[in-house]
Amino acid sequence: MKAACRFFGKCSGCSLQQFPYVKQLFDKTRAVRQQLGRFVPAGKNTEEIIHPIVPSPAEFGYRTSSKLCLNEDEFGRRSIGLYARGTKKVVDIPGCPIHHPAINKLIQKLFGPGQPVPAAFYQHSRKGFQTGRLKFLTIRYSPEADTFGLILSHTGVPRADLEAWAQKLRMPQLSIYESLLSREDDDLVISRTVNYLAGDPTFTYMLDGRRYPLDPMAFFQANSSLVTTFIQHIVDGLAGEELLDLYGGFGTYTMAAAGSFKKIQLVEANPHATEAAGKVARDSGLTQVQCTAASVEDVLKKMLKASASQKVTHMIVNPPRAGLSPQVLSALSQGGWDRLQRLHYVSCNMETLQRDLQVLTKQGFEVESIAPFDMFPQTEHIELVAKLRYKGAQKRNPIRAFQTPNRAYPKPNKSFRNSRKVQTRS
Repeated sequence: MKAACRFFGKCSGCSLQQFPYVKQLFDKTRAVRQQLGRFVPAGKNTEEIIHPIVPSPAEFGYRTSSKLCLNEDEFGRRSIGLYARGTKKVVDIPGCPIHHPAINKLIQKLFGPGQPVPAAFYQHSRKGFQTGRLKFLTIRYSPEADTFGLILSHTGVPRADLEAWAQKLRMPQLSIYESLLSREDDDLVISRTVNYLAGDPTFTYMLDGRRYPLDPMAFFQANSSLVTTFIQHIVDGLAGEELLDLYGGFGTYTMAAAGSFKKIQLVEANPHATEAAGKVARDSGLTQVQCTAASVEDVLKKMLKASASQKVTHMIVNPPRAGLSPQVLSALSQGGWDRLQRLHYVSCNMETLQRDLQVLTKQGFEVESIAPFDMFPQTEHIELVAKLRYKGAQKRNPIRAFQTPNRAYPKPNKSFRNSRKVQTRS
């Protein structure tokens, strides 16, 4: 069929607009069943265990988070968009059809023709590092709160110029930040440091009536039309004494499951995210929620050593694209989880999920269901929720299982190294 976007095929974002949405859903369901069908327990049908993909209510206009290039040519003409496939040439995309309409309107209001900007845009197709320019734009939007978070990534624009521009906007619903990119940050959209400029110091994200005061770098699902259904599926079937929410972010899964547990421990390495989760828990009167800012590896090691793992009855893991580390898999495969009943694994990468399930299903876990979600229509990306039942630790030495060749645990390739790269929309 004819693609809805006239830039399809040039822009590096969408890859499936040439197919009707019903075909996209059919093909994604088939792909998941083909790749993960080996984990269906004996005596069960693949169709029974691996569900059809859950469609997005919105095929277009669903994205509430985006990273874009700010570009100008040799004549000073500005453009905002993504790289053309395989190049550093920026495709100008006014009004991207998969963006939430509010994001498109904000871009035009702030950076459209004739609008004043604090510095010249970067020339992405020109070789060499260019100082004093605006290079990338990151926008986050919360439809429920009607608030925006905006990060301007630049190569040395004076802070006074950035502050003066931000203050003149006078948009109370817009939180504005800046990120300085050095010559060594050539492949990053956002550097390690993000600084506040104007508006509310925290970006207010609202979900199911709860307000989360977020750090601008906090991760959240970009499809606002499907996220509530997605979260509800993750917590369905979880109820007991103690829940361990690993890689818990700012607590959306924890808050959804809070009424079903006497204690919940959320573990997240980003201290800003755990701070936000803790504030929401306190404001909601959820005294059973404990938020820990630490690496999952360190927390599991301490829990096993102190026998605190024996109190955990349920678990959620939501690792980054690289999946679970060998240390985490080893910890989950050891004895010490005597009361553990279920583990729900949330994944944005089918390849690393497949790799980790191959280990977990040999170490005492059995797949009960796998549900794919179409969080990113018009693209090949799929979110998955694998629900596993824990049968008990196996007698084999769990450590030895992780001292196998590197092919079992490949090093993440460059595209997985940092989620802040502009070429990927996920």
